[in-house]
Amino acid sequence: MTPQNLVEDLTLVPLPQWWENPWFLLGVPALAGVLLYLATRWWMSRRPPSPAPVEVAGPPVHDEYLRLLRELRTRAASMEAYPLAIEVSDLLRAYLEAQYRFGIRYQTTREFLGSVAADSRFNPVHRGTLAGFLGLCDAVKFARQDVEADRKSALVETAERFVAECAGAQAPGKATA
Repeated sequence: MTPQNLVEDLTLVPLPQWWENPWFLLGVPALAGVLLYLATRWWMSRRPPSPAPVEVAGPPVHDEYLRLLRELRTRAASMEAYPLAIEVSDLLRAYLEAQYRFGIRYQTTREFLGSVAADSRFNPVHRGTLAGFLGLCDAVKFARQDVEADRKSALVETAERFVAECAGAQAPGKATA
């Protein structure tokens, strides 16, 4: 077997009898498929199941955020628009994250409103309220738009009303009919 006639020498090697059997040619890919299927099932069974949402014992989430928003409302008159918008926006975003497991704190307003648009937990009124509220907060935070005193208190009241409506509670300051 010299390098010049290597290919010719290899073609003269007879194949084993079992290699030419059609059952072997069909069985090898079938066996490989079954082994791949079993390996995949085994690999998937090794993965831990998705953790169930942990229910935190204690008062409902909305109670804590309504309390924080009431405290903010008492300080809102003495605050400038920029820090107020940041604080009220952060409180509402933290509430949505805690209540609905959204990653809203690290999303832009547009990204969040896009994900809420398809969410059945929010009705069109809630979506509109969120869009208006977050839009005004963004205008104050990023465009440094100044707002009047009544609009500053409206920011906090809108956040309180939204949290109360999402919780199914009565909005603060409204009497029952």
